[in-house]
Amino acid sequence: MRLPLAALACLLAFPATAQEASVRITNRGARAINEIYVASAAVNAWGEDRLGSKTLGNGASHLVALPPGQCVNDIRIVLDGGEAMERRRVNTCAQGDLVFP
Repeated sequence: MRLPLAALACLLAFPATAQEASVRITNRGARAINEIYVASAAVNAWGEDRLGSKTLGNGASHLVALPPGQCVNDIRIVLDGGEAMERRRVNTCAQGDLVFP
């Protein structure tokens, strides 16, 4: 099947990755990650825990879905024991995989 030139141009202008925004958080530390928060750097609220009832042990990963076009994000993890770590203004469109700690 051949695509009309206009349809092909549309596919090239809006690649699937722009519609499927996400960031993968991987734990490489000795302690489990109990909570993950990812929020637009433009807001001052963390929102809900993206990990839910799960925990991430060493080597485990969790994929966090993001709204399309939300590329600059603040990320906060909470480790077993309550210690929090943050990374601010991360371009998750350019860097889709983050390793903690």
